[in-house]
Amino acid sequence: MEALLDWLPRLGALLQLIMGLVGFFKPRAFTDRLQIAMNAPMAVSEVRTVFGGLNLGVALAALLMHSPMVYMALGAAWFWGILARLYSMAVDRIGVRESLPGIAVDAVLSFLYLSGLFFT
Repeated sequence: MEALLDWLPRLGALLQLIMGLVGFFKPRAFTDRLQIAMNAPMAVSEVRTVFGGLNLGVALAALLMHSPMVYMALGAAWFWGILARLYSMAVDRIGVRESLPGIAVDAVLSFLYLSGLFFT
């Protein structure tokens, strides 16, 4: 069980790394699905930064540092992403159907990063 617990946060970092690579090299894969219009080169740059660079940076840092504190910080960040989506559902009137894929991704990553807290 201990070996599994050691690898679950790494799995989260690997998934986030893949998301970062897609966001960096294929930003339209995110924007088309999320109905975000990129009408100017600066918009593409912003998407590459937010969906690509930030995800790549934190995933690589997590993999290189392999620190429980880093994993806890990332798990908390993804958890707050879930809360932001729930808030947006209420305030912005976003439907459950539209929100569910994002909530699922946020929940999986949060769980993987925080798995050490749940099973120790």
